[in-house]
Amino acid sequence: MVQSLFGFLRYVFLEFGTLILFWVVLYSAGIKPAIAAIVAYILLDSTYRWWRKIPVTRIYVLTSALAVVFGCVDLLAANPFMIKYEAVITNVATGIFFVAGARGEKSLIQEVAEKRSSFPDRADVRQFFRLFTLFWAAYFFVKAAFYLWLGMIFPLERALALRTMLGGISLACMFAISFLLGRPLFFLCRRLGLLPVVEIDPQAPAST
Repeated sequence: MVQSLFGFLRYVFLEFGTLILFWVVLYSAGIKPAIAAIVAYILLDSTYRWWRKIPVTRIYVLTSALAVVFGCVDLLAANPFMIKYEAVITNVATGIFFVAGARGEKSLIQEVAEKRSSFPDRADVRQFFRLFTLFWAAYFFVKAAFYLWLGMIFPLERALALRTMLGGISLACMFAISFLLGRPLFFLCRRLGLLPVVEIDPQAPAST
């Protein structure tokens, strides 16, 4: 159990370490130290991955790029309008990236899932991960719309507080669904006819 938890935490930090570091330093030391920290981290981590020949996934590229974008937006956010609506822009951009990531031989979420487990190379499995990638895209679009609504009806401080709290909770729920409910969701999609029928039906993916 402990080993499994350690492996999961190591995986999360490898894929999302840039964003995690950015937010930790941002709230503890400020925007300029946060930008310096992620630039140093990206350089060191890229060197480490090159040395160990660790493949770079599209989600890693996305999180690294988002951390840099967040930093640049925060530096330029000299007025309350930009501060209030920056999260709307970044969530829309992330949703578009996930939509684009649903295309190709393997979707964005399948790339991430295969870092932790192996999955059958079948049309239904690929389609399931493609749908799950679009599900993540929809989450970011809905969150962007919700943040826009918050920014329009609440004062700045109240909107930022609600955004931080509800955004963190919703993201944690999405991770829980992705890592714990992948197998049930696969069978649900198959029962609903959302996946292509395959002749051979070996064990379905256990999680995403």
